[in-house]
Amino acid sequence: MKRRKLPWYGRLTEVLMPLLGPADLGRQDDAPPPHPVREIECPLCHHPMSEHRLEQVGGKNRHYCPA
Repeated sequence: MKRRKLPWYGRLTEVLMPLLGPADLGRQDDAPPPHPVREIECPLCHHPMSEHRLEQVGGKNRHYCPA
C-alpha cells in the first residue's frame, strides 16, 4: 500500500502527538466551569448598570443614574 502524503499540519501533528499527547479535556460527566459574569458599566456615570433604574415610557427607554 502506498502511503498518502499528509499536509503540513498532519505531519506536525504526527511529530508533536508523541511529545505532547492528546488534548486534556477532563471527564465527560463533569459540568463545564461557569463563565464569569461581566458587569456592564454605565457610559455616563461609570457605575455598574445593575445600580441603575431603567423604565420604558411611551415606547422610549429612560435611564436613571444613581449618582
